[in-house]
Amino acid sequence: MTSVLLGLPLLAVAAVLQATVLSRVHLLGGTVDLVLLLSLSWTLVGEWQGGPAWGLMGGLCLDLLSGGPLGANALGLVLVAYGASLSEGRFWRSHVLLPLATVLLGTILYHLIYLALLALSGHSVDWAASLADVTLPAVLLNTVLMLPVYHLVRWMHGVTHPAPVRI
Repeated sequence: MTSVLLGLPLLAVAAVLQATVLSRVHLLGGTVDLVLLLSLSWTLVGEWQGGPAWGLMGGLCLDLLSGGPLGANALGLVLVAYGASLSEGRFWRSHVLLPLATVLLGTILYHLIYLALLALSGHSVDWAASLADVTLPAVLLNTVLMLPVYHLVRWMHGVTHPAPVRI
C-alpha cells in the first residue's frame, strides 16, 4: 500500500514534468523518460512487485497528457518494469552497471512498444527516423540520468521501508 501512496503523487508530478518541462529539453532530438526512470528504479531497489504497479500508474498519467492512444504508455511501462522484476531484485544491487544496462534496454523496449501501439492504432510511424532521432538520444539521456534517479528512489525506499532492527 505504501508503494501506491508514495508512487501515485510522485508519478503524477513526474508525468506532468515529463509532458511539459522535460519535453522541451532536447538532446539531439530525444527527451528524458522520467516516469520510466522512476518505475525502473522502484523495481530495482527491491520493490520488484511494486515496479509494474508504478509503471501502470505513471503510464496512465502520461496517457492522460498525451495525444497517443490511451494505455500505450501504461502498457509499455508495465511490460518494461515487469521484465526488470523477473529477477525478483536478486541481482540489481550487486553492481552499478546493472541499473544502467536495465535502463538502456528498457528505454529501447519501451519506445518499440509505444511505436508499435501507435502504428496499430492507425498513426503514421516512420520507424527509422523515430528510432534514430528519438529513441537513441533518449537512451543516452536516460542512461546518464539513471544513477541520480536510482539513488533518490533508493533513499525514498529506505525512508518508507526501514530495515528491521535486530537485537
